[in-house]
Amino acid sequence: MQLDNLMTFYYFRYLLLTLLFPLNLFAQDTQYLSQHEVSLNFKNETRWSYNFEVTNRNYLPIKNSLKADHVELTHFTTYQSGFYGNLSLGLRYRSRELFDEQRSDEIRLTQQYAYAKSYNQYRLGHRLRVEERFFSKETAYRLRYRLGLDFPLQGLTLDEGEFYSALSIETLYTLNKLESPEFNQRLMATIGTKLNSALKIQLSLEYRKEDYTSEASNRVFIYTAAKIDL
Repeated sequence: MQLDNLMTFYYFRYLLLTLLFPLNLFAQDTQYLSQHEVSLNFKNETRWSYNFEVTNRNYLPIKNSLKADHVELTHFTTYQSGFYGNLSLGLRYRSRELFDEQRSDEIRLTQQYAYAKSYNQYRLGHRLRVEERFFSKETAYRLRYRLGLDFPLQGLTLDEGEFYSALSIETLYTLNKLESPEFNQRLMATIGTKLNSALKIQLSLEYRKEDYTSEASNRVFIYTAAKIDL
């Protein structure tokens, strides 16, 4: 079993590198960042669940210099509506001014509906979000839709010690009074492992095409996450 897990990990690592290698062709000035997250999930026998996250984002080192972008705290309260859907309200505080005095902190409110249904070992999910982002001198409104697919890499169900994968594509549309509307596109590939009944570890690569109808830019993210169920 350990040999199978090791082979699966190396296979998917090379698969991710193959998928994301073409991203270097989009632009020579692509920006690279890393983001690290610890997530605590509280579930009970009711329809309600609660999530708390601590996240740090950094620019990848250039000339041996590591620059932090922000740290943030996030909370979501979720209500299960039916067999496959849930409704969530979220609050996020993002600290940016601490690392760059020219950038203000952000308070974000999120309203979310998610729907996910399994087809054998594959789970197809839809997520719709409406966000209000409050900065010191402006307010931005953002609409997001994400289509995702996740599945175990061994067998029909995910057991302890096994790996899983996830793929997603997300479209974002942003409005505010100070700038023209902005369209963004995000593509993400994830590999994770369920270490035990309470802990999952994930590694993800994401490509973002930002403001692609106007002043397009490219960013690539490396994500690490520890997800703990309590």
